[in-house]
Amino acid sequence: MALHTSLRVRLLLHSLAVLCLTTTAALAQMPATIRGTVADQTTGDLLLGATVRVAGQPASATATDLDGAFAVPYTPTAQPDTLVVSYVGYRPFRVVLRGVPAAPIAVRLVPASGLTLAQVEVTAKRPIAEDFIVRELDYLTIVTNPAAAADPLLAVRTLPAATTLDESASISLRGSDPTQTGIYLNNVPVYDAVKFAQLTGIGTFGIFSVDLVKSVLVFPSNPPLEFGNAGAGLISLTTDEQRRDKFVQASLGLANSGVLVGRPVGERGMFKAYVNAQNGQLLRAVNPASFRQLTRFGLVDGGAHFATKIGEYGTFKAFGYGLSERYAYRPSAGSPEAYRYRNLRGFYTLSYEQAWPHADLALSHGLGNRRAEDALGNYRTTRRFADYYAAAHYRRYWFDALSTRVGVSYDERRLHLAGQFPVRRDDMSATAPTYAAAFGQGRTLWEAYQYTKFTRGPWVVGAGLRLNALPRPAQPGYGSAQLNMRRNLNIRSFLNLSGGQYTSFTSPDPVYYGFLRTRIRQVALDYSAGSASPDGAILTAAIYAKQERSVLRTNLLGAEVFGQRTFFKRLRADLAAATMHAAPTHYDAADPDARVLALAQRRYDVRFQLKSTLKLVGKWGELGAFAQYRAGAPFTPVLGTTPDPATGSLLPQYAGEVNADYLPNYFRADLTASKFIRRQTNGNTLVLYAVCSNILNIRNVSGYSYTPDYTQALPNYFQRRLLYFGVVKTWQ
Repeated sequence: MALHTSLRVRLLLHSLAVLCLTTTAALAQMPATIRGTVADQTTGDLLLGATVRVAGQPASATATDLDGAFAVPYTPTAQPDTLVVSYVGYRPFRVVLRGVPAAPIAVRLVPASGLTLAQVEVTAKRPIAEDFIVRELDYLTIVTNPAAAADPLLAVRTLPAATTLDESASISLRGSDPTQTGIYLNNVPVYDAVKFAQLTGIGTFGIFSVDLVKSVLVFPSNPPLEFGNAGAGLISLTTDEQRRDKFVQASLGLANSGVLVGRPVGERGMFKAYVNAQNGQLLRAVNPASFRQLTRFGLVDGGAHFATKIGEYGTFKAFGYGLSERYAYRPSAGSPEAYRYRNLRGFYTLSYEQAWPHADLALSHGLGNRRAEDALGNYRTTRRFADYYAAAHYRRYWFDALSTRVGVSYDERRLHLAGQFPVRRDDMSATAPTYAAAFGQGRTLWEAYQYTKFTRGPWVVGAGLRLNALPRPAQPGYGSAQLNMRRNLNIRSFLNLSGGQYTSFTSPDPVYYGFLRTRIRQVALDYSAGSASPDGAILTAAIYAKQERSVLRTNLLGAEVFGQRTFFKRLRADLAAATMHAAPTHYDAADPDARVLALAQRRYDVRFQLKSTLKLVGKWGELGAFAQYRAGAPFTPVLGTTPDPATGSLLPQYAGEVNADYLPNYFRADLTASKFIRRQTNGNTLVLYAVCSNILNIRNVSGYSYTPDYTQALPNYFQRRLLYFGVVKTWQ
């Protein structure tokens, strides 16, 4: 009996062992899921669209979503495998898999450096002065910025180097006028890159769709010499060329609605097209107090983008854009006259980039046309703009540490203006005297440049010249020069000293001025440090000085500091502080036009400026907040009146020193909330969002208008509290 019992126990244990082994083998073959996130090692920014795959199981490849997250199917095998994560511009990340990780993997990618054959495609698309860049914004950074409204230019406005004194997308960088900020799309200059028909009628959005933008490079000082006609700083946008499956995206909201479609073309190409519309009826119904002065507004715009690989390391891109907008706006409460504006615009850009192991070539071309009509009281004009641009750039790598880039560009602008103008510039009442006129302006820039960069140990040095290639009597010779020196303190921190002289040609008011040549001399010292941990602190600081000279002459000093930290892996907070001192503007007192220009142009004398952003992320979604507090902008008040001997009417009498007084201090806080939902079965996504701008409904003064006798000043205000919300649905 005991023998039988012992035998039964042995058989039972044997059966259990066989069952365990069978179950273990079966479980080993069952598919599992590897989860994790991908981020930049230095900045901690989550990366959208990074490729994640298991080397031995190619069918497992996937891409990270808006939150930088991935979920890769994985079938464990007897032999170890490798998880590979790759992203353009970064070194590949690999980790050996000896089973299914028990916890999500936090992947931190290191930006690529050096010149290897695998990196030449990336290098060909970057400016030669990329080592001296202060900030790069990608898609994810833009769409999650609480104050950007998914607008690339408005995202730049939140940076510490942005010193814009209004609420527009016309970006001032480190105290210079927005006309001195160069804006380039795929190496082609885009002038007047804003839409005027915005939510308040007194500000602007950028014309660039974030769904087509891959990255935004911001040079707040000393713009690279390969980009011409940029005097103070540079914003360079690059369109996306990543190939993806066919998709359709529809957005519906109070502020804007539209459709975006994309599909692969051939084996290596990608096509995207979008159309957006903005109508004020629903928005006015939800926010009646914010639209008392804006009587009408609306727009329709759209664009198409095509990109394809050519050969092993070549890329061709084509982009086209069209816009139709109009609005009517009363400059002040109770104003009997409304300013009316209508704008029709279209442009395209073409670019081709080719890279080899020791050289690269870039060709770019752009063409644009615009017709704008505006009227107020006795003033009305029709303006026609035409832009043409072509450039060629060639870079040679003599060896890994030394490279030179040379190029030539042709930049032409033409303006024809016709209309009815007031005899007195400040009197646009319907009964005031006027005169009719029609005239044209133009300027043609033939320019050539060279820039050489050398790296030795922790030092990076770059120097270059940009000259007028075809001097002639109407446009005498001029030149720009630049010197950059960077000292890498360690892998995550550096000091950068840059300086130079730059030349730009702008028209501050085409009714009264031609294209003015402005010479800007500037020097800046920047410091940047980042933590090894993606949740660690980031610190940047800068001091700079400028001298700007055209009809007006201005000297400017400034300093800024920025800090960012992530807490509890869910809350990211940053704070930026800046101060600028612009000396009083100098001009020829005998030139009345110079004084009028000085009165119209802002003086960027800002005693203090604070900006802060908070982002809280959880499974429930994301909350964001942005706040800005700064000293009031300088302005020139009317102190009295004097009779006009010719007409007997009253003329305003301004202070002796232009822009010597200050508006009240400015404060604004915005809140955003969003929820991203992704279906694992088909990859379709749904985004819900809500935005409340100026949540405290602060009456921020933008300036003053005056009664006809100039005895009473009426304040004009920036945007009041504004609520809008919407939904974005993507099918793929």
